[in-house]
Amino acid sequence: MYYRRLLLSLSGIMLIAASSPAAPPEESSDPVEPAKAEAQPSERNDSKVDLKLDFSQYPDRRISLSIMQDEQEVAEIPEVKAPPADSTGTDPRDFSSKLMPYFLYTKLENEVTIKQMNLFGMHAFDGRFAMTYDIPLAKQIELVSGGGDTIGLGDIGLRFFLRPEQLEWDFEDNNSMGKQKSISLMPLLELTFPTATEDVLGGEAMIVSPGFVLVADMPGDAPIGLGFFAMMNFFDFDIFKDDSRESTTRWRGRWFWMQPLSKPGPNLFDGLYILTELQPVYDFMTSDFDLWIAPEFGKAMPWGAIYAKPGWGMDTEVEDRDFTFEIGFRYFF
Repeated sequence: MYYRRLLLSLSGIMLIAASSPAAPPEESSDPVEPAKAEAQPSERNDSKVDLKLDFSQYPDRRISLSIMQDEQEVAEIPEVKAPPADSTGTDPRDFSSKLMPYFLYTKLENEVTIKQMNLFGMHAFDGRFAMTYDIPLAKQIELVSGGGDTIGLGDIGLRFFLRPEQLEWDFEDNNSMGKQKSISLMPLLELTFPTATEDVLGGEAMIVSPGFVLVADMPGDAPIGLGFFAMMNFFDFDIFKDDSRESTTRWRGRWFWMQPLSKPGPNLFDGLYILTELQPVYDFMTSDFDLWIAPEFGKAMPWGAIYAKPGWGMDTEVEDRDFTFEIGFRYFF
Protein backbone atom coordinates (compact mmCIF):
# COMPACT_ATOMS: atom_id res chain seq x y z
CA MET A 1 0.00 0.00 0.00
CA TYR A 2 1.35 3.42 -0.98
CA TYR A 3 0.89 6.53 1.09
CA ARG A 4 0.47 9.94 -0.40
CA ARG A 5 2.12 11.75 2.48
CA LEU A 6 4.99 10.93 4.79
CA LEU A 7 5.38 12.19 8.35
CA LEU A 8 8.83 12.04 9.89
CA SER A 9 8.71 11.57 13.65
CA LEU A 10 12.30 12.27 14.62
CA SER A 11 13.85 13.12 17.97
CA GLY A 12 17.21 14.35 19.30
CA ILE A 13 19.69 14.54 16.45
CA MET A 14 16.99 14.34 13.81
CA LEU A 15 15.56 17.68 14.93
CA ILE A 16 18.87 19.28 14.02
CA ALA A 17 18.62 17.89 10.49
CA ALA A 18 16.07 20.53 9.60
CA SER A 19 18.74 23.25 9.87
CA SER A 20 21.41 24.25 7.34
CA PRO A 21 23.67 21.81 5.45
CA ALA A 22 27.01 20.82 6.92
CA ALA A 23 30.35 19.96 5.33
CA PRO A 24 30.78 16.67 3.41
CA PRO A 25 31.74 13.63 5.51
CA GLU A 26 35.28 12.35 5.61
CA GLU A 27 36.01 9.01 4.06
CA SER A 28 36.19 6.11 6.48
CA SER A 29 37.24 2.55 5.92
CA ASP A 30 34.97 1.31 8.68
CA PRO A 31 31.90 -0.55 7.40
CA VAL A 32 28.66 1.20 8.32
CA GLU A 33 25.44 -0.76 8.53
CA PRO A 34 22.15 0.96 7.71
CA ALA A 35 20.42 2.63 10.62
CA LYS A 36 17.41 0.91 12.12
CA ALA A 37 14.14 2.21 10.74
CA GLU A 38 10.53 1.44 11.56
CA ALA A 39 7.60 2.59 9.44
CA GLN A 40 3.96 2.16 10.26
CA PRO A 41 0.67 3.90 9.43
CA SER A 42 -0.16 6.83 11.67
CA GLU A 43 -3.01 6.16 14.10
CA ARG A 44 -4.30 9.68 13.51
CA ASN A 45 -4.34 9.62 9.73
CA ASP A 46 -4.23 6.57 7.45
CA SER A 47 -2.63 8.63 4.68
CA LYS A 48 0.48 9.24 6.77
CA VAL A 49 3.43 7.12 7.83
CA ASP A 50 5.31 7.55 11.09
CA LEU A 51 8.99 6.82 10.44
CA LYS A 52 11.34 6.37 13.39
CA LEU A 53 15.09 6.08 12.91
CA ASP A 54 17.71 5.09 15.48
CA PHE A 55 21.20 6.55 15.06
CA SER A 56 22.33 5.95 18.65
CA GLN A 57 24.81 3.29 17.52
CA TYR A 58 26.62 5.77 15.28
CA PRO A 59 27.88 8.68 17.44
CA ASP A 60 30.16 11.27 15.83
CA ARG A 61 29.13 10.31 12.28
CA ARG A 62 27.57 12.47 9.61
CA ILE A 63 24.04 11.52 8.59
CA SER A 64 22.10 12.01 5.39
CA LEU A 65 18.48 11.03 4.73
CA SER A 66 16.29 10.61 1.69
CA ILE A 67 12.59 9.78 1.53
CA MET A 68 11.28 7.35 -1.06
CA GLN A 69 7.67 6.92 -2.15
CA ASP A 70 6.50 4.68 -4.98
CA GLU A 71 10.20 4.07 -5.77
CA GLN A 72 10.66 7.82 -6.36
CA GLU A 73 12.73 10.12 -4.17
CA VAL A 74 10.36 12.77 -2.86
CA ALA A 75 12.52 14.53 -0.27
CA GLU A 76 16.10 14.77 0.87
CA ILE A 77 17.30 16.15 4.18
CA PRO A 78 20.70 17.92 4.18
CA GLU A 79 23.59 16.05 5.68
CA VAL A 80 24.34 16.94 9.31
CA LYS A 81 26.93 16.03 11.89
CA ALA A 82 25.73 14.08 14.89
CA PRO A 83 26.61 15.70 18.23
CA PRO A 84 29.22 13.90 20.36
CA ALA A 85 27.93 11.00 22.39
CA ASP A 86 27.83 11.98 26.07
CA SER A 87 26.96 9.25 28.55
CA THR A 88 27.99 11.31 31.61
CA GLY A 89 26.23 14.66 31.08
CA THR A 90 29.52 16.56 31.31
CA ASP A 91 30.00 17.73 27.70
CA PRO A 92 28.86 21.38 27.28
CA ARG A 93 28.06 20.67 23.62
CA ASP A 94 25.37 18.16 24.54
CA PHE A 95 22.19 20.24 24.54
CA SER A 96 19.72 17.80 26.08
CA SER A 97 17.35 18.18 29.02
CA LYS A 98 18.63 16.70 32.27
CA LEU A 99 18.18 17.07 36.02
CA MET A 100 21.38 17.46 38.08
CA PRO A 101 20.72 18.18 41.79
CA TYR A 102 23.70 18.38 44.14
CA PHE A 103 24.75 18.90 47.77
CA LEU A 104 27.75 21.16 48.42
CA TYR A 105 29.78 21.57 51.61
CA THR A 106 32.21 24.51 51.77
CA LYS A 107 34.74 25.47 54.45
CA LEU A 108 36.28 28.93 54.17
CA GLU A 109 39.74 29.97 55.33
CA ASN A 110 38.12 31.79 58.29
CA GLU A 111 36.53 28.48 59.46
CA VAL A 112 33.00 29.48 58.36
CA THR A 113 31.15 26.48 56.91
CA ILE A 114 28.38 26.53 54.30
CA LYS A 115 26.02 23.70 53.44
CA GLN A 116 23.59 23.94 50.55
CA MET A 117 21.26 21.75 48.50
CA ASN A 118 20.58 22.98 44.96
CA LEU A 119 18.29 21.92 42.15
CA PHE A 120 20.47 22.18 39.06
CA GLY A 121 19.47 21.17 35.56
CA MET A 122 19.40 21.92 31.85
CA HIS A 123 16.45 22.63 29.58
CA ALA A 124 17.19 22.28 25.86
CA PHE A 125 14.99 24.53 23.73
CA ASP A 126 16.46 22.83 20.65
CA GLY A 127 19.76 21.38 19.49
CA ARG A 128 21.39 24.82 19.35
CA PHE A 129 19.96 26.73 22.33
CA ALA A 130 19.76 25.63 25.98
CA MET A 131 19.42 27.02 29.50
CA THR A 132 20.75 25.76 32.83
CA TYR A 133 19.09 26.69 36.12
CA ASP A 134 20.59 26.61 39.61
CA ILE A 135 17.86 26.94 42.24
CA PRO A 136 18.72 26.82 45.98
CA LEU A 137 16.49 24.50 47.95
CA ALA A 138 18.22 25.09 51.30
CA LYS A 139 21.33 26.87 52.54
CA GLN A 140 22.97 26.98 55.98
CA ILE A 141 25.89 29.12 57.13
CA GLU A 142 27.55 28.31 60.44
CA LEU A 143 29.55 31.20 61.86
CA VAL A 144 32.59 30.87 64.08
CA SER A 145 32.93 31.98 67.72
CA GLY A 146 29.40 30.94 68.62
CA GLY A 147 27.78 33.22 66.07
CA GLY A 148 25.05 30.66 65.43
CA ASP A 149 23.55 29.38 62.20
CA THR A 150 21.67 31.13 59.44
CA ILE A 151 19.29 28.98 57.40
CA GLY A 152 17.30 29.93 54.34
CA LEU A 153 17.55 30.17 50.55
CA GLY A 154 20.36 31.55 48.41
CA ASP A 155 20.55 33.34 45.05
CA ILE A 156 19.12 31.84 41.85
CA GLY A 157 21.31 31.50 38.78
CA LEU A 158 20.35 31.07 35.12
CA ARG A 159 22.77 30.41 32.27
CA PHE A 160 21.96 30.53 28.53
CA PHE A 161 24.06 28.72 25.92
CA LEU A 162 24.08 29.16 22.14
CA ARG A 163 25.84 26.66 19.84
CA PRO A 164 26.12 28.33 16.41
CA GLU A 165 26.97 26.02 13.52
CA GLN A 166 29.28 28.73 12.13
CA LEU A 167 31.49 28.40 15.24
CA GLU A 168 32.08 24.65 14.95
CA TRP A 169 35.13 23.24 13.20
CA ASP A 170 36.29 19.70 12.53
CA PHE A 171 40.01 19.00 12.61
CA GLU A 172 42.11 16.23 11.14
CA ASP A 173 43.06 13.55 13.63
CA ASN A 174 44.34 10.22 12.33
CA ASN A 175 43.16 8.17 15.27
CA SER A 176 42.47 4.45 15.11
CA MET A 177 39.02 4.89 16.71
CA GLY A 178 37.49 6.41 13.57
CA LYS A 179 36.26 9.29 15.72
CA GLN A 180 35.74 12.73 14.16
CA LYS A 181 37.25 15.42 16.39
CA SER A 182 35.90 18.97 16.59
CA ILE A 183 36.25 22.37 18.26
CA SER A 184 33.23 24.48 19.30
CA LEU A 185 33.01 28.10 20.45
CA MET A 186 29.75 28.93 22.22
CA PRO A 187 28.63 32.33 23.56
CA LEU A 188 26.79 32.29 26.88
CA LEU A 189 25.10 34.59 29.36
CA GLU A 190 24.77 33.97 33.09
CA LEU A 191 22.34 35.88 35.33
CA THR A 192 22.44 35.81 39.13
CA PHE A 193 19.30 37.06 40.90
CA PRO A 194 19.37 38.36 44.53
CA THR A 195 16.72 35.97 45.87
CA ALA A 196 18.40 35.05 49.18
CA THR A 197 16.09 35.14 52.19
CA GLU A 198 18.87 36.47 54.46
CA ASP A 199 21.60 39.00 53.69
CA VAL A 200 24.42 36.61 54.59
CA LEU A 201 23.05 33.87 52.30
CA GLY A 202 23.46 35.83 49.06
CA GLY A 203 25.26 38.64 47.30
CA GLU A 204 22.42 41.21 47.43
CA ALA A 205 23.22 42.17 43.85
CA MET A 206 21.96 41.44 40.34
CA ILE A 207 24.98 40.05 38.51
CA VAL A 208 25.21 39.85 34.71
CA SER A 209 27.95 37.59 33.34
CA PRO A 210 28.48 37.43 29.58
CA GLY A 211 31.08 34.97 28.42
CA PHE A 212 32.00 32.10 26.14
CA VAL A 213 32.98 28.45 26.33
CA LEU A 214 35.57 26.81 24.10
CA VAL A 215 35.31 23.01 23.83
CA ALA A 216 37.85 20.86 22.00
CA ASP A 217 38.19 17.11 21.67
CA MET A 218 41.53 15.79 22.81
CA PRO A 219 43.71 14.67 19.88
CA GLY A 220 45.14 11.19 19.47
CA ASP A 221 44.03 7.68 20.32
CA ALA A 222 42.46 6.19 23.42
CA PRO A 223 42.55 6.74 26.28
CA ILE A 224 43.52 10.45 26.04
CA GLY A 225 41.78 10.85 22.68
CA LEU A 226 38.43 9.93 24.24
CA GLY A 227 38.34 13.06 26.40
CA PHE A 228 37.78 16.76 25.82
CA PHE A 229 38.89 20.12 27.22
CA ALA A 230 36.40 22.91 27.98
CA MET A 231 37.14 26.51 28.99
CA MET A 232 34.26 28.58 30.35
CA ASN A 233 35.09 32.26 30.84
CA PHE A 234 32.77 34.78 32.53
CA PHE A 235 33.00 38.54 33.00
CA ASP A 236 30.92 39.40 36.09
CA PHE A 237 29.53 42.86 36.83
CA ASP A 238 26.56 44.11 38.85
CA ILE A 239 23.74 46.16 37.33
CA PHE A 240 22.24 46.99 40.72
CA LYS A 241 23.12 46.11 44.32
CA ASP A 242 22.46 46.92 47.94
CA ASP A 243 24.36 49.96 49.20
CA SER A 244 26.12 47.83 51.79
CA ARG A 245 27.77 45.67 49.11
CA GLU A 246 30.86 46.47 47.06
CA SER A 247 30.69 46.67 43.28
CA THR A 248 31.42 43.51 41.32
CA THR A 249 33.87 43.57 38.40
CA ARG A 250 35.74 40.32 37.92
CA TRP A 251 36.86 37.67 35.48
CA ARG A 252 35.97 34.08 36.38
CA GLY A 253 37.13 30.93 34.67
CA ARG A 254 35.82 27.39 34.86
CA TRP A 255 38.19 25.09 32.98
CA PHE A 256 37.52 21.36 32.65
CA TRP A 257 39.44 18.33 31.45
CA MET A 258 37.19 15.33 30.96
CA GLN A 259 38.89 11.92 30.83
CA PRO A 260 36.95 8.62 30.56
CA LEU A 261 38.59 5.83 32.55
CA SER A 262 36.56 2.89 31.23
CA LYS A 263 34.02 2.28 28.49
CA PRO A 264 30.27 2.42 29.29
CA GLY A 265 28.73 -0.87 30.33
CA PRO A 266 26.69 -2.72 32.97
CA ASN A 267 29.59 -3.80 35.19
CA LEU A 268 30.73 -2.07 38.38
CA PHE A 269 33.88 -0.57 36.90
CA ASP A 270 32.35 0.36 33.55
CA GLY A 271 31.59 3.99 32.70
CA LEU A 272 34.10 5.51 35.12
CA TYR A 273 35.49 8.98 34.43
CA ILE A 274 37.34 11.90 36.02
CA LEU A 275 36.41 15.52 35.31
CA THR A 276 39.03 17.89 36.72
CA GLU A 277 37.93 21.51 37.18
CA LEU A 278 40.18 24.52 37.68
CA GLN A 279 38.66 27.86 38.71
CA PRO A 280 40.85 30.95 38.35
CA VAL A 281 39.20 34.21 39.49
CA TYR A 282 40.57 37.74 39.23
CA ASP A 283 38.83 40.66 40.97
CA PHE A 284 39.50 43.94 39.15
CA MET A 285 38.31 46.01 42.12
CA THR A 286 40.70 44.50 44.67
CA SER A 287 43.38 43.06 42.32
CA ASP A 288 42.91 39.74 44.14
CA PHE A 289 43.56 36.44 42.33
CA ASP A 290 42.05 33.16 43.57
CA LEU A 291 42.55 29.60 42.39
CA TRP A 292 40.55 26.48 43.18
CA ILE A 293 40.86 22.90 41.87
CA ALA A 294 38.39 20.01 42.12
CA PRO A 295 38.52 16.55 40.51
CA GLU A 296 35.10 14.99 39.92
CA PHE A 297 35.01 11.18 40.15
CA GLY A 298 31.92 9.78 38.46
CA LYS A 299 30.25 6.79 36.91
CA ALA A 300 27.87 6.66 33.97
CA MET A 301 24.60 4.88 34.73
CA PRO A 302 21.85 3.62 32.37
CA TRP A 303 19.73 6.64 33.38
CA GLY A 304 22.48 9.25 33.80
CA ALA A 305 25.49 9.53 36.11
CA ILE A 306 26.54 9.79 39.77
CA TYR A 307 29.59 11.66 41.09
CA ALA A 308 31.59 12.91 44.06
CA LYS A 309 33.80 16.02 43.85
CA PRO A 310 36.30 17.19 46.50
CA GLY A 311 37.95 20.58 45.99
CA TRP A 312 40.76 22.66 47.46
CA GLY A 313 41.46 26.40 47.43
CA MET A 314 44.96 27.60 46.54
CA ASP A 315 44.71 31.02 48.22
CA THR A 316 44.79 32.01 51.89
CA GLU A 317 42.50 35.06 52.02
CA VAL A 318 40.06 34.77 54.93
CA GLU A 319 36.94 34.65 52.74
CA ASP A 320 38.35 32.24 50.14
CA ARG A 321 37.48 28.55 49.92
CA ASP A 322 39.68 26.19 51.89
CA PHE A 323 37.92 22.88 51.18
CA THR A 324 34.74 21.85 49.36
CA PHE A 325 32.93 18.59 48.80
CA GLU A 326 30.10 18.09 46.31
CA ILE A 327 27.98 15.03 45.63
CA GLY A 328 25.15 14.67 43.12
CA PHE A 329 23.66 12.85 40.19
CA ARG A 330 22.51 13.57 36.62
CA TYR A 331 19.26 12.19 35.25
CA PHE A 332 18.68 12.31 31.49
CA PHE A 333 15.17 12.90 30.15
